[in-house]
Amino acid sequence: MPPLDLFPGAGLRLDDLVLTPTTAVALLVSVAATARCPRCGTASDRIHSRYRRTVADLPCQSRPLALRLVVRRFRCPKPDCPQAVFCERLPDLLDAHARSTARLADAHRAVGFALGGEAGARLAERLDMPTSPDTLLRRVKAAPDEAAMPPRFIGVDDWAIRKGQRYGTIVIDLERGRVLDLLPGRDGEALKTWLRAHPGVEVVTRDRWAAYAQAAAEAAPQARQVADRFHLLRNLREAVERLLGRMSPAVHEALRDAPPEAAAPAPAVDACPVAARADGAAPTSEPPSPHERGRQEKRGRRAERYRRVRELRDGGLSMRRIAAEVGLEVKTIRRYLRLACCPDWNPGRPRATRLDAFAAPIDAWVGGGGRNAAELHRDLAARGCRASYDAVRRYVARVLGSTGRPGRRTGPLKPPAPPAPPSARQLSFDFIRRPEDRDDEARQRLDRLRGGAAALREGLDLAAEFAALVRKAGKGSFADWLTAVERSGCGELRSFAAGLRQDEAAVSAALTDSWSNGPVEGHVNRLKTIKRQMYGRAGFKLLRARVLWAA
Repeated sequence: MPPLDLFPGAGLRLDDLVLTPTTAVALLVSVAATARCPRCGTASDRIHSRYRRTVADLPCQSRPLALRLVVRRFRCPKPDCPQAVFCERLPDLLDAHARSTARLADAHRAVGFALGGEAGARLAERLDMPTSPDTLLRRVKAAPDEAAMPPRFIGVDDWAIRKGQRYGTIVIDLERGRVLDLLPGRDGEALKTWLRAHPGVEVVTRDRWAAYAQAAAEAAPQARQVADRFHLLRNLREAVERLLGRMSPAVHEALRDAPPEAAAPAPAVDACPVAARADGAAPTSEPPSPHERGRQEKRGRRAERYRRVRELRDGGLSMRRIAAEVGLEVKTIRRYLRLACCPDWNPGRPRATRLDAFAAPIDAWVGGGGRNAAELHRDLAARGCRASYDAVRRYVARVLGSTGRPGRRTGPLKPPAPPAPPSARQLSFDFIRRPEDRDDEARQRLDRLRGGAAALREGLDLAAEFAALVRKAGKGSFADWLTAVERSGCGELRSFAAGLRQDEAAVSAALTDSWSNGPVEGHVNRLKTIKRQMYGRAGFKLLRARVLWAA
């Protein structure tokens, strides 16, 4: 019976196999007739000596396998070769100076790619391939890049190595849906180098980051740039939010529940449209709590700062001078000057919850003397309410007030606070949704806004027209829309259109082409998941290797 050949083509003979309860040891002897000098490549059959080396291999019979190799040293027959004696190489089994076989290294590399260092080492231990986390990561970083076809359609976006401090650039093959490369920085220099190395790129999709636009124009002038439609809609929503914030008196007047003839007059320029009380309720004779007094004092200081900023601006000072005078940031000064009234960023009014639709049965339960929140939670769950127990408990506490006692209530129930008016941000999100995705309440609010002030109606109509163009549902052209906005009196949309004018070619391509930067956003989310798995050890080289392998 011929000897068992565990590694065909490697020139090894199995002489012995020992199994212990914890390990397996195989004795392998080299039987090749000749070996080639690693320095000059000359074949030699002149044996100088023999030596033994031990390497790790894939497990055998659910045990870690160690290979005891008996290999030889040869004399180089070439007289002028500086390598007089050389060790026999086994390229089909392992690399030079390696302590594990090539197939075990490949298995470790696959585990490291999938799980990283610490988690991968724990799994390798369970699979009887023990190794250290550092070894797994070292093998991942040493993996060569796979050869790929020259890309033609790519997507580019930035991602945070450390948010607010360091960023990188991700390049995606839109045609094949895979990551092509991770580049350091987002200033466009690394992207220029990459684009020059790939001259066959025909389309580059990107957001409106100026560095990427300039890099693509300089390094790939033949490529057509396409702006990302998601970012266009997001920038439009931000412009609508600024418009609604500036015209907040008109917005509140349009959304007021009372008829126009019975409504109170609009607030003054330096007045806040929010009621005096933080919870939105009418003032009462009850003395405010210490927390409420602190909230009122803070709101008063904010109103005084707002009045001071407007006075200094009317006096002709620049925003930087005003910021130094008042002690605020320039962006805060800019926001104060953009709004027609003092902003109320923390009104303290209750937000909409899942329990609002069950207010009537809750009030009836409290009026009947109910005080057990767990009992109420079970009853609401049977009615189809998905609110948690803590939400029910907090809601009951607000209804009862601080003087709630077990047993039947003797006095009248505390009236609930009126709902807070929707903020400019909430209204802008209602506006940017597709018309078919809006609920009835959002449709009614937008209809009432369009029926309000003429300036507000003009801005919303122009914004809706651009949103329809982005979604390829508009009837006009982008050039006509730009002209209409530039002639309008809406400063927020004029500023938005001025930015689009600087990137007109890419925006026009976004409104007509089918390419989108959406796949890039998905790969960025996957990149973040991999980076967080390696929290504290996700160096750029290691992260790049894992992201490219997972693609």
